[in-house]
Amino acid sequence: MPTQTQEIAAKLRSTVTRLTRQLRKQNVSSEFSNAELLTMSLLEQHGKMLSTELAEMERVSKQAISQIINRLFDAKCVERYPSKEDKRKVFISLTKLGEKHIIASRKVKEEWLVQTMEKIFSSEEITLIQAFLPLLSRLVEHNGTKV
Repeated sequence: MPTQTQEIAAKLRSTVTRLTRQLRKQNVSSEFSNAELLTMSLLEQHGKMLSTELAEMERVSKQAISQIINRLFDAKCVERYPSKEDKRKVFISLTKLGEKHIIASRKVKEEWLVQTMEKIFSSEEITLIQAFLPLLSRLVEHNGTKV
């Protein structure tokens, strides 16, 4: 018989997965895939990165990240430049155009979320969600190992 924590964990996983899908659906007007938007977001968050670092963070193959980077490069959303210390290494960074696409994507998702929350939740419920966010953030930031 599952423990209370196991039941809560299962419901949380399911809910977060469904919410993530709903947010991804809001990108229908974007010319970029979710993987491309994630890559640009990682570059925005971490600055210049090697393709191997991006592949590791996204948990995709080096070939897959290369295809994503090539598409973003062709769209002028990322730029490449060699390392000053090791010319074999090529860093990838976000361009101003890439940053504009990320901001636009976030705006669409956040507008949908605001409208939906205001439609289905009371102000007290929104306050409750706000109180829960630090706990959820701790869960996301925890870098524990697999059980």
